[in-house]
Amino acid sequence: MAESVLAHQVDFSAWRQAVRWHIARETPPESLHWRVAGFGEALPEQDSGKESAPSGLRVTLSRALLALLEDAIQARDETRFSLGYTILYRLARRELSLGNGHDPDLMALRALAESVRRETRAFRQRFSTFAANRSTACLHDAPAHYILEANAAFCQARMPRLWEICSPYRRVLWNGQRLFFGPGETEATHVQASTWQPSGQGCWQGYPNTVQPPSLEETRQADSLAALGALAMDCRACPSWEKATRTVFGSGQGRLRLMLVGEQPGDQEDLAGVPFVGPAGQVLDRALAEAGLNREQIYVTNAVKHFGFTWRNGRRLHQKPDEGAINACHVWLEAERRILDPVLVVMLGATAARSVLKRPITISRERSRILPLDETTSGLVTVHPSYLLRLPDESTRQKEYERFVADIKLARDYLCSKGLL
Repeated sequence: MAESVLAHQVDFSAWRQAVRWHIARETPPESLHWRVAGFGEALPEQDSGKESAPSGLRVTLSRALLALLEDAIQARDETRFSLGYTILYRLARRELSLGNGHDPDLMALRALAESVRRETRAFRQRFSTFAANRSTACLHDAPAHYILEANAAFCQARMPRLWEICSPYRRVLWNGQRLFFGPGETEATHVQASTWQPSGQGCWQGYPNTVQPPSLEETRQADSLAALGALAMDCRACPSWEKATRTVFGSGQGRLRLMLVGEQPGDQEDLAGVPFVGPAGQVLDRALAEAGLNREQIYVTNAVKHFGFTWRNGRRLHQKPDEGAINACHVWLEAERRILDPVLVVMLGATAARSVLKRPITISRERSRILPLDETTSGLVTVHPSYLLRLPDESTRQKEYERFVADIKLARDYLCSKGLL
């Protein structure tokens, strides 16, 4: 019997290479054994690395089938490699049609893939909760499937600062610059620095990278900010995501039931993955402190979740979001409001006010007064902190800053009137 040895549980690239080689030689599925090597085990030299015979059978993978196989290979099921090979072998020999909804092999493959997708969604919510808590740099987790590698890019985008994931089968480390994989807790109690293997090198190339664009129904059904933030990381509702580094979702505990809404992430927010950490964020933090408010108790977000910019002289310069981006992101803002149930929404600038109020506004006409939004929530319009940074002289900046602080104090007083402070 032929044997094909894979470097790790989700060695999809090596699996595909072996599949092509054995299909070209018409190796029957029952004559091929698949095995996963232990961490660091030297792999035997295999024929699958050689060129396939030109006259051999071949199979072309559609995008949908490729995605299905990438999901299924992450299943904690010993038959997944042979099941995938059997399906592709039968397709190559024209013994199977993908349209056959009752074929046992296809049904089994789809069941594995769906189970992996469910666990992926659950893991992403667990990781998002871990990222929001910030109490530790290591998440100890025991996923039901081999999903950590395929979600490493998601975790890197969700939490750009240093983190580590420890599970029975795998450790994953992001040091702020590079991604590394190590043996799981069942293989090693501790991992030395020399044991970590960098992603993109050796066997850590070509493993699946899961992308799960959320549906509108999933967004509406999310029951926590952690779940909502996890869904938002793969949002593809408008073209803004293509240039941005990551989705920048809201942050803060929201214990005061106060929600601050800005326009969109800036350059530093896009890199840090947190709203209002750049110069405008420093102005906001200073104003909140002067008003006696703790930012950690407030929920801070943006109307648009991706950084829109244009390149100029090697720098990424802010580009005002268009109506398409504002409308596409409105579903996230509405979901945040639904989950947080804020007493007061402070709209920082015209874009935020337009998204919340669903109409164009003039800041000078709407500013500094409490507006009813619905039966339980009120709104307050003020300027965006970046406006203060653009003012031409110190005297004007100071005057407008004091007006901004007065608006924040108005929000504080409103919370006091509701018994929240």
